[in-house]
Amino acid sequence: MIRLSVAMALLLLCLLGCYARDDSGLPKRVPVKVVVLYEGKPVERATVTFGDAKIRGAVGNTDKNGEVRLWTYQPGDGVIPGNYSVAIRKLEVLVLPNPEEVTPEEFAQAERELNRALNRPPKYLLPKKYSDPKTSELTAEVVDGGENEFTFKLEN
Repeated sequence: MIRLSVAMALLLLCLLGCYARDDSGLPKRVPVKVVVLYEGKPVERATVTFGDAKIRGAVGNTDKNGEVRLWTYQPGDGVIPGNYSVAIRKLEVLVLPNPEEVTPEEFAQAERELNRALNRPPKYLLPKKYSDPKTSELTAEVVDGGENEFTFKLEN
């Protein structure tokens, strides 16, 4: 009877181990919060990238408060501790209106504008230097056990 109980306990532990969720050997990540301000105001819909040649980088898009929590492999998983060069970009995004909400002429005009925009370089809504980690001069050190909150105050 004791052998059966021990065997059942071992089986239960094995089953729990099989169903326990782990990161499958991925590097440890920690939460990172970034706030982006341009000329003192929060920047919505900017893409923030933490990049490094030696470890996998992280990315995220700012909300209406200019805040973002970065992720590495999947949204919400955090950033691998290390030193990063930072790029922040916000590009003009053109979308077609809902054809049911505008006249055919207005829709055709929007479609022509979109086609013209696709044939020219993107329009940067933040100074272009911040869009490249080599020219942004922005850096961040993400530490295990630290607060890891960064505010980037961008200027023209």
